Amino acid sequence: MRSWRRSRPFWGGLLIVAAGTELLSIPLALDALPVALVFGTVGASYLLALVMVIAGVLVWLQPGQRVFLGLIAVLLSMASFVYSNLGGFLIGMVLGLLGGMLTVAWTPVSQPANRFDTLNARIVLAAVRRLAARMKARRWTTADDPGQPVDAGPAAQPREPDRVKG
Repeated sequence: MRSWRRSRPFWGGLLIVAAGTELLSIPLALDALPVALVFGTVGASYLLALVMVIAGVLVWLQPGQRVFLGLIAVLLSMASFVYSNLGGFLIGMVLGLLGGMLTVAWTPVSQPANRFDTLNARIVLAAVRRLAARMKARRWTTADDPGQPVDAGPAAQPREPDRVKG
């Protein structure tokens, strides 16, 4: 679930769905509220809420369309101020605006092979082995260090003089 959630704008979609369900619950609870502010028609309120829920679910299912769906969520949230009891008493409108902005701002994270913030046992073990191999390697010394063996390598091997054929 974690890898699926990180591969798409999950929190933006969740806030958009929450805003849609909150906007949908306000017209259903109008009979229970003694004071309700109704500026638009109830049908437009239902339509706004349902489209916001659908947009939130589509953000999860199609993360490639996140910019378009986020803008739709922002526009519907602003329209809910007029059509749905001051945007669901401002709660649904604020949730929709935050969800739409999070959705538009989300970018997929590419994970390069050499990331410093992720470590696993294999990477640490390989680094320890390389470090141990470097520590065991013989050090090159010069003749200036008394008491240390001189390791001149292949360059110090006597060479045969080049003969010119002719």
